[in-house]
Amino acid sequence: MTENINTDALVNWLIDHGIAVIGILVIAALSYWLLGILTSVLSRHIQEMDDEEDSELDKRTRTIFRVVHSTGVVLILGTAVLMILTEMGVPVTPVLASVGFVGLAFGLGAQTLVKDIISGLFILVENQYTVGDTVEIGGVTGTVEMMTLRSTVVRDVIGTLHNIPNGDIRVVANKSRDWSRAIVDVSITYDDDVDVALQTLRDIGAELAEDGEMGAVLLETAVVTGVEGLDDWAVRLRIMVKTKPDAHWGVQRYLRRQIRLVFAEKGIDLAFPRQDIKMV
Repeated sequence: MTENINTDALVNWLIDHGIAVIGILVIAALSYWLLGILTSVLSRHIQEMDDEEDSELDKRTRTIFRVVHSTGVVLILGTAVLMILTEMGVPVTPVLASVGFVGLAFGLGAQTLVKDIISGLFILVENQYTVGDTVEIGGVTGTVEMMTLRSTVVRDVIGTLHNIPNGDIRVVANKSRDWSRAIVDVSITYDDDVDVALQTLRDIGAELAEDGEMGAVLLETAVVTGVEGLDDWAVRLRIMVKTKPDAHWGVQRYLRRQIRLVFAEKGIDLAFPRQDIKMV
């Protein structure tokens, strides 16, 4: 008799609430699928508005729609969970409110979450950085791999992944916006001819512009600024050139290699720290 009552109660619950729960899950799944399609299609159409590959518009579009997608997923899942709990007869709001320390913790957490979300919105609106940019945030320098309204994920040069809450971001140094500058300092000995060394740097700068791979990322011709310092053991010279965003790393490596090879061919010694000792 008891088994029949329990079976009847289960059947009645499934009829009254089970179908509704299944419906909520189906709607949530369809909403997730539609959200993915909608954000993908809109993002692709906006990126096709210009002919340049990986342009600033492309980067910003990808960043914004990734944030929209991640925010939509959270809203869909959160709404579905609350609706299912309510359908199962769990009074979510009274339970949270009745537990004092849980309510306090939830309130403090909500304040932090709101702070992070507002900061994330300002970052997007002001276009401070996008996914793929090289930035320095809170002492961490690396490439932005992902961004949501709550946090920014940055991977540094050694591969460490840093998850930074947007509310904690105070100063952003974007090293990839619009253009970059390659700067290489060269130290020669006091015995070498400064004018010859400067002309050699100018020749290297001219060769840089003629190089097929390097010349394609230059925005201006290389400039040799002259003598930048008279150090204890060396005369410091400088060559610099404006490049496309994030291209300065490769240009600097190219310049250092050419400086090492060409200076050696011309007999110009690169200075290094040393100490002279006189024996009396």
